[in-house]
Amino acid sequence: MKDVVAYVLLAAGVLLQLIAVLGLCVMRDTLDRLHCVSLAGWGTLLIGVAILVEQYFSLLGDKALLAGFLTALLGPVLVHTTARSFRIRTRGDWRAVEDYPTRERRS
Repeated sequence: MKDVVAYVLLAAGVLLQLIAVLGLCVMRDTLDRLHCVSLAGWGTLLIGVAILVEQYFSLLGDKALLAGFLTALLGPVLVHTTARSFRIRTRGDWRAVEDYPTRERRS
């Protein structure tokens, strides 16, 4: 039974990774591609849980679970930071007054 659960989790994680890679190849815009990259973190988490089910809380299982959690938790932060830096590079500072014409400039 343990093997079946581990294989199902592994297959789901690999499927999410493949969907993320396919989306990365298909999307045209950089910001659309970032959405697909953020999906890959959840696939990594599922793969880490599959390794944990197979290896229990051993050194390998703990490292896999930690890597999965860190990828799932810090992946959105990385995507947001990348999107913000891309926006600043293409359109200038995000706090610029010309982007928000109804607001007055603060000193």
